[in-house]
Amino acid sequence: MNTRPNAPMNRLLISLVVGLAILLTVIVLLGRAFGQSDVRVAKPAPSFVLKDAQDRPVKLADFKGKGLIVCFLTTSDKNCQKQMEILNSVLKQCGGTNLVVLGLSVDQAISQGAKVYVAQQPLNYPLCSADYDTVAAFGGLTAIPTTFIIDGNQNIIQEYVGVTETNVLCTDVRAMSKP
Repeated sequence: MNTRPNAPMNRLLISLVVGLAILLTVIVLLGRAFGQSDVRVAKPAPSFVLKDAQDRPVKLADFKGKGLIVCFLTTSDKNCQKQMEILNSVLKQCGGTNLVVLGLSVDQAISQGAKVYVAQQPLNYPLCSADYDTVAAFGGLTAIPTTFIIDGNQNIIQEYVGVTETNVLCTDVRAMSKP
């Protein structure tokens, strides 16, 4: 006699374990799909002191209590030029919300070409020359434009790499201005 009385029990146990693993996988995937596992922790914005095009100092401390958008860019890149236009649009749409935009040029220096571009495409925000230390303090750059959203407590609450549309930035600004 070669019967195995525990075979049905073993199959049931294996089926339960496989079913439980599948259920847990589905729960994790649904959590990610609906953003429940995407917890963002604000980190303090690095302190900086830079010079604007008129050689005036611009520092993080100047913007305490205000929402701040800091965008690293270069004036010769088409994507950065598009981002500069978008930042102008954000200021027009969300300007009444205690918002400041600051462009940080990673060009070697704000060149004559950059000054000509800014003269032809007026910016509604200051453009400063970013030094290596400032770029490093923000964690370095993998691409330009890179945009940081900084709340009134001077914490970085969001970072975008690449061109970021007006509606996305305005949503962040509105969220910052809610009590």
